[in-house]
This record gives sequence, structure tokens and C-alpha cells, in this order.
Amino acid sequence: MTSLISVERLINILTNHPDSNKRQIYSYLRAQGVDGLTLSDINSVLYSNQKYFSWRTVPNGCQRIWRLKSKPREIHTTISPTSPGRSFSDQLNLYPWQRRALLKWRETGYKGVVEAVTGAGKTRMAVVAAAGHLFKKWKVVTIVPTHELMNQWHKEFENHLVRSIKMNVRIGRLGGGKSDTLENYDILIATASSSARYLLLPNSYKGLLIADECHHYGAESWSRALEEGFAHRLGLTATYEREDQGREKYLDPYFGGVVYSLDYEEALSENVIADFKIAFIGSRFSPREQVQYEEADDRASRYRKMLINQYGLPEEPFGTFILEVNKLHKANSGRASKIAGYYLSAFTKRRHIMAAANAKLEKIQQLKTAIKEADRTIVFAQTREAAERVVQLLENEDIAGAVLDSTMDMDERRRVFAGFEEGEHELMAAPRLLDEGIDVPSADLGIVLATCRSRRHLIQRMGRVLRRKADGRTARLAVLFIEGTAEDPRTGAHEDFMDIVADAALETRIFSANDQKGSFISYLSEFH
Repeated sequence: MTSLISVERLINILTNHPDSNKRQIYSYLRAQGVDGLTLSDINSVLYSNQKYFSWRTVPNGCQRIWRLKSKPREIHTTISPTSPGRSFSDQLNLYPWQRRALLKWRETGYKGVVEAVTGAGKTRMAVVAAAGHLFKKWKVVTIVPTHELMNQWHKEFENHLVRSIKMNVRIGRLGGGKSDTLENYDILIATASSSARYLLLPNSYKGLLIADECHHYGAESWSRALEEGFAHRLGLTATYEREDQGREKYLDPYFGGVVYSLDYEEALSENVIADFKIAFIGSRFSPREQVQYEEADDRASRYRKMLINQYGLPEEPFGTFILEVNKLHKANSGRASKIAGYYLSAFTKRRHIMAAANAKLEKIQQLKTAIKEADRTIVFAQTREAAERVVQLLENEDIAGAVLDSTMDMDERRRVFAGFEEGEHELMAAPRLLDEGIDVPSADLGIVLATCRSRRHLIQRMGRVLRRKADGRTARLAVLFIEGTAEDPRTGAHEDFMDIVADAALETRIFSANDQKGSFISYLSEFH
């Protein structure tokens, strides 16, 4: 049975778990799917390869504790799958779209961005790309925006490469207190801030760079993470857009642009995501809120006209207009940039007023029946205060909820996620934190309390509820809006988003403030 536990496999285990006894090593091997071995098999490999392994005896005991005698970089390891006859795509059961995307990426010289709707499986596709390079003895680096994503990618590589494919690979991390390097590891997962400060790929290695949420690296500071030494480059994103010139200045020259794009229609045709429908539910301001809104709206309208008429910004579509406003504001080009800043300030003030409208909270309270019938519900709020109000309001309706926000440490966030996953609370409310970069437990009802500034945020929010359901139920998204304002879909709001989802959704319906509450509740309660 010693053929099942090669020297390389034990090197990998003791690299990640030094000072382990043979029973612990046995447990790690079983976790990797190695069956049919005995403790004697492990002893045989350890004792016959003492140029690599050393041991010591536990004080007041007879157990021997093993560790590596040599540094991992001094030991030649073999990276190989247990089933080399099957392709990595087959072993990880890739969808057809993932195979097509990888093929296009290879055809363009292993460079390019894959743009795919949230929840479609970009990570698993990238793991297959990594496996092919590791098999050829290349190094792999994945750069990520957040510590949460660093830990998620580590888990994905462990699950797919080590446990599923049975590859003997060492997975390191850089950032969040970790300082691993490719000298000692085959894969390195690094945060953007750390990647921008350190050399990732030593000159002696060939490397693949995977950039998750790659639109972020269009920022000047983070663009330094896009190291030129990587011959092969793969960018991943749900929407390859920015509100400045970062894509043209940094991303396209490095990645070469989008090589494959997966939209909702294609994802649905391949059963990658759940069928879905959308409800836009209207409300009205109170008299006081109406006055505040009109003041902010007058300022925003005045500055918008100036930007269009005096500085040549495009009037339509709005997504393009706001993109150009941000570019102009960041350009620091005198009066034009100031006007752009004044517009953005009034625009933000207007959004906050709409997000905090009391009528929206009343609508959420009316949605209690749909929330109770849902498997899980996510509420997307603008602020922590708004998220807390939602949770408190629904607690009075016997709906257990929890707030998640960026002020929480990782342990607090994990507790919230665990409670949501296990059904301890059936609703989670979060201000912006869930828009991207976090692996959220599956939900089938999403409620958008605050309008989105970009189509990316709405696409990301939809992705939180579009993962396929075990019982085949339809996912639902309820977008709350104030009638007659900039978020009213009947006056052109959400146009970019509507263009994307209109043909893919099973149904999209707009409910006015005058509609009986039973109409939208019935619509959202039909989930098959």
C-alpha cells in the first residue's frame, strides 16, 4: 500500500502540518481520499526517507513527532493527478460554457478576461486552468481584493485540487498575517495590497496569474499587482467595467480584453443558474422626504445639464454618463472636475434620501409572507442603520434576522453566515458588503432596499439569489423604488440592468404604490 503514500505526498502534508504524529498523518491522508493504508505503511515511507524526514519524541511520552528535515524548496516534488487519463475539465465536471471559455482563453495565448454572471462558476473554471499549469510545473498566483476571498480561494484549491483531483500541491497565502512565497509553495493566494508591495514570481519560474474581481486592478495603486513576469494571465469578473479610465489604462494592456462573456440567457440555457423573476415595487415619499428629495434633485439636475451642455458628456445611457462624470471628477481638470464633484455629491444625497424612505420599510413589512415562505432572504440596504431597522421590524413579525456589515471582524461574520446557512436566522440584511467578494450561503429571495449606482452592483446582488436550488424553485428579486424619482424604472431607471435581464427573466413586473399589496405578495410567493 506504500504506493498510495508517496514521499511527495508526505512532504506536502508535513509542509502544511509540521510536528505531526503518524496517527495525525494518517488522518490527513484519509482527508485527501487515500484509503486502504495502515500506520505501518506510513512508518515505512517515513523511516526509509530520513534524508527528508526527522523525528523527535514527545516529553513524558513515547510518540514520535515528524517534520521535514530539509526545506521544501530543496526537495523535488512531483505534481500529478491520480487519474491522468481524464482531463481536469472532466474530473471537475465543468459546464460547457466553462470549457468554451477556457478554449478561447488558450486560443488567445493564455491571456484574457472571462466575464460571467455571479454564481456561474468562474472560480472552478480558473481552478482547472491552474491545474493544467501546475501539471506542467508552472507556478500559480491568485490575487484577490479581500482577506475573505483569500481564504475562500484557499478552500477551493484544497477541495478541488487536493481532494478531488488528488494533486500533491502546496498552497500558500500572502497577506492577512501570512507571508508565504513561491519559493516554498506551488500556489500562492495574495491580497491586492500585498501583491502591489512584493515581487510575486521569482525570475527562475514560469507563472500563471489569476486575478479575481479583476475590475479592481484598474485602480492605479492596485494595478501594481499586475506583475509583468507572468506569461499567462486570466482575469475574472462579473462585469468588466469601471467608472474611470482604469480599464483602458491598466487592464486591457495587461490582459488583452474580454475573451469570453457569459450572460444570463446563456447561463440559464445551460442550467447554470436558477430561473428567476423580478418585481419592482413602488412607494411614495412622505411630505418631508419629498421636500428633501426635490432640493437634492434640483441640484443634481442643474449640474447634470451643465456637464452635458458645457462639457460634452453623453446624455444617454445613464450608465455611460455616470462613468464619464467619475472620470472627469478624478481628472482634477479645473472647473469641469468641480462641477462633476458637485453633481456626485447631490446624486449621493438623493440616493440616501430614497434609500431611507419610511414607505420602503412599510413595504418590507408587507413582504413578510413571501419572506416566511422563502428558504432564505437577503436584504440589501444602504447603511448599517437601515439594515438594523429592517431586522428589528421583521423580528416583530416573528422573522429571525441578522445584520452583516464591514465593521464586524471575521469571527463575527462567520457566525452570521453559519446562522444563516443553518437556518438559525432566515434573513440577513447587509449594507453593500454583499455586493461582491464574499461567498454567501444560498438564498432564493433578494430584496433591494437601496438603488444601485452601477449595473455591476445589481448583477452582483442577483448572483446572491440565482444559484441553482435543490428543489428547482425560482429565484426572486424585489427592487423597492420611490415613484417619480431617479429610481423609478418607468422613467428610465435601471436601464442598463433591464437590458441585461429583460430577455432572460421568466417575468419582470412593475407594481405601483396604488396596487393592492396582495398582488406583489402573491407574485413573489409563487416560486415554482
